[in-house]
Amino acid sequence: MKCTEWPPRRRPRPLHVALPGSVLSTEHSLQAKTLKAGYIARALAIHRVDHAWLFRDPDTGREDLRLLSLLLRYAVTPPHLKKRLFPISGALRYVGLMPPLNLANHEAPTSPEPGALIDGFVEECRGGYCRVFLGSLGHGVMQGKYRPGRVVTVRILGVRGGSVEVEEASWDPIYTGFGVSIKSRLDSLIREARGRGLRIVATSRLGECVGSIVNDGLLIVFGGPRLGLLEYVDSRMFDVVANTLHMQGARTVRTEEALHATLTRVVDPL
Repeated sequence: MKCTEWPPRRRPRPLHVALPGSVLSTEHSLQAKTLKAGYIARALAIHRVDHAWLFRDPDTGREDLRLLSLLLRYAVTPPHLKKRLFPISGALRYVGLMPPLNLANHEAPTSPEPGALIDGFVEECRGGYCRVFLGSLGHGVMQGKYRPGRVVTVRILGVRGGSVEVEEASWDPIYTGFGVSIKSRLDSLIREARGRGLRIVATSRLGECVGSIVNDGLLIVFGGPRLGLLEYVDSRMFDVVANTLHMQGARTVRTEEALHATLTRVVDPL
């Protein structure tokens, strides 16, 4: 069994994570909030999480929920597309503090080598062809009709007449990061996850000590820095309440620490 490979493959079954917006509430400056969001993004990427759902717990402020969503989406976006997708904003003032994710699709090719994949930004379409921004490669030309402003994965076909010709492609089965969504109510998020066939796992120091969690399609729910999940949610909402950090030496465990401790225990079925 391989322990590592690059580029990494997506997990065979979906792995979703739910986090309260209150994870940022312990930080009192935009710099500190930005840095914490960066650590969370790194944890999600390292463990190949497919989707991060953000919900409102009793300690979540509206601004923290929106800020966490914005910062996670910024972190997972390929560097050459960030300026195209994110207008100048005071909320992004300190994004240079965030550690890079170095995902497979963040390493854009430096030359138009045929067969190379890159995420492109559709600028305009006319006459059955679209102009696609490709970062340092300039612009590509792709046949078809796409909505301007859309990000499309393309394969480089070659250079003809000074233009880079590309066609729509896909990164699958390569892992290229996580999606981010806000779902204000945790109960509605759990119902939606069950509708998708996901098993719901809650994390709590009061839960059952587990050695591993089989990823048969999971939504793992984390509590906030002040209130544990079981302090405001009925445990019967979950299929499992798991303690993944046995005999913790610190009285409290921060969410970004719990992320690593829990996701390390997730194993894919053979």
